[in-house]
Parts: sequence; structure tokens; C-alpha cells
Amino acid sequence: MTLSRRRFISITAGVAASGIGAAIAPVPAETATWRGVALGADAKLVVTGLPRPEADRLIAMAGAEIERLENIFSVYRPQSSLSALNATGILEMPPPELLSLLSIADSIHAASGGMFDPTIQPLWRVYAEHKGQPPRALMREAAGLVGWQHVRSNAGFVKFEKANIALTLNGIAQGFITDRITRLLKSEGLSSAVVKLGEIAAVGHDQRNEPWQIGIAKRGDEPAEEFVALADQAIATSSAVGTTFDGTTSHIIDPGSGLPARSRWQRVSVIHPSAAIADGLSTAAILMDRDRIGDMIAQTTNVQLIAKSANGDRYSMASRPQS
Repeated sequence: MTLSRRRFISITAGVAASGIGAAIAPVPAETATWRGVALGADAKLVVTGLPRPEADRLIAMAGAEIERLENIFSVYRPQSSLSALNATGILEMPPPELLSLLSIADSIHAASGGMFDPTIQPLWRVYAEHKGQPPRALMREAAGLVGWQHVRSNAGFVKFEKANIALTLNGIAQGFITDRITRLLKSEGLSSAVVKLGEIAAVGHDQRNEPWQIGIAKRGDEPAEEFVALADQAIATSSAVGTTFDGTTSHIIDPGSGLPARSRWQRVSVIHPSAAIADGLSTAAILMDRDRIGDMIAQTTNVQLIAKSANGDRYSMASRPQS
């Protein structure tokens, strides 16, 4: 499997940033760094442009929050809340963060006509275990387990109403964690920052009092193909070939057909005030044609979408602003 296992988080204060793997302009200040794991991936947190004691304090707070959320959402940690739910089919007294994220997932599932479905995990696992080429019988069996309608949740429990279901939140949890870290930093008085954890949130403006210039590309390790100006917004980008099981087979699976995403889009980027919503919508959009994307976007507010088709055409659309 050629799945990328790297994430890069950066928090920059009062400095310019560009690109998904954003280059940070040199500033006459120390840089503090944290390394850890986020959703099964190596992660790095950098704070630049602040006095070292303040940077260290923010790093410690953000790192602790990432670790706490990892223990809720990770499918890679056997002790996580999500792993416990997947193992037994029921989780009593679930963490409020899990309920919040499931509620967001439910709204995106509805808006996308079911194209965003976290119960894809059994099918995803079959593809992963067979390097993107599972036997048809196993694929059909796993596809029969996909169904968001079999998940029930309230303040007292989350449970599956069908045996052998499992959830993955990797198509939305990166955005959710990005939102939480952004909120944490803003509560500590940071008014100018870029937070990147797979998805990107831009807080305030850069040192020139201009929107942050964020680059987008179909792979996180490639040069930016274009830039968008963001201020107090988040952006998430999905690509059918951004991560693959075997070099060619997309890791994004269509919950309806059970097949990997087709490469009708080189990339789809969604801009929204919430990184979690941007993350979920971009994951769904990569599976859709232009008309279905339009239908999904029409059901939401404050969404901008930028897509590059397989033949290189650029498309953009936007939903109505929130009243």
C-alpha cells in the first residue's frame, strides 16, 4: 500500500505562508517544534514568530489536544473510542466530540446523497489488505456492510444496528481536529495564524494585513498549482490519486458502487469556515460529477468549490451565503 503517513501542522504567527506544504518566510524569532502522531500519521507542529516561552506553551496545549482527540477518533489506536465502537458495535457515554463529529457527518451524508458514508471502513479495509485488488466475493461481502442508516447515536450511546459494521472518520476528522486546534489557539489570543493538519485553516490576516495565500495541488508533496486567498476560512483538498493502495487504485471508495474513485477530477478543493465541513464535502465531491456536486453545494451555505477536471479544465462554484 502506498498510503502516505505524514501530516504537517504549522502554526505561524505574523509570517507569510504559501502552499499546502507551506513555506514559511524567515522571521527574526525562534521556532518551536513538536512531533507526534495524528490519525495514524506522523505529525509536526511548528510555531514561528512568537517569543519562545509563548510558543512552547502553545505547542504544549495543541499537542495535548491532538493527543486527546487521537484517542477518540483514531482507527489505528486499539484503545480509542472509535476502535472500541468498531470492536463491540456499541459505545456507551460517548465523548461529546465524537457525537459532534457524527452529527456533522450525518449532515454531509444527507447533502451528498449518501456519497459521504463513514461506514465505508469494512470495504476500505478489504481494499487495503489486498493492495487495491480484493477478490470480488470479499468486495461484495464488505460492500453489503456499508450503510449509514444502521448507525444510531444520542448522548447515552452510539451503536450499530447491523453486525460487523465499522466506521472510519478519516475523511472528516482531520478537518475537525484542525477546527479544534484553531479554536484553542484563538482562545489564547492568537489572531494571525495558519493551522495545517491535512486540512488548512487560516486565522485572520498575514503580516501585511492581507489574506493568507494558500496553495493547492492534487498531492501534498507537489508544488502548488494555484493559490487562494483565505482569511478566517478553511480549505480541504481531495484527489482520487492523492493517496493510492497500489500506485493507481484510489483510496477513496464509492459507497454506492463499492469501487475506487474514478479520476474524473484531478483535485477538488472546498473552502468553508469549518475545516470539518470542507473536509467532508471535498471527500464526497471527488466521487461526483459536476451536476451532483452542484446539487450538494446548493444544500449548504458559505461554500466555495474549486475543481480541476481530468482534462485540466478548471471549475468553480459557490453556495449561497449564510443569512
